[in-house]
Amino acid sequence: MDKNTYTVTLAGRRFTLSSSEDSEHISRIVNITEESITNIMSLDRRITFETAAAVTALRFAEEIVRLQEDNTRLRRSLDEANEDKTSVKK
Repeated sequence: MDKNTYTVTLAGRRFTLSSSEDSEHISRIVNITEESITNIMSLDRRITFETAAAVTALRFAEEIVRLQEDNTRLRRSLDEANEDKTSVKK
C-alpha cells in the first residue's frame, strides 16, 4: 500500500507523518492526541509539550495493554464456549 505524507499540528507544533492510512484516519488520531496533550498542558502552565507528550504516550500505552488483556480474555472465553459447544454435539 502506498504511503502518504501528512503535516499535522499538535499543541502548535508541526510534525510530518508518513502513513498508508487515509486522511480521515490520521485526522482522528491527531485529534485524540491533540486533545490529550492540550488537556495535560492546561493543568499547569509549567507543563511542557514534551512532558505532556510523554504522559500522553504512557496513557495510550496503558490503554493498549488493557485492551490487549481484554482481547485475550475474550478470546479465551470464546474458545471455551466453542469447546463446550463442540463437546455438547458429541
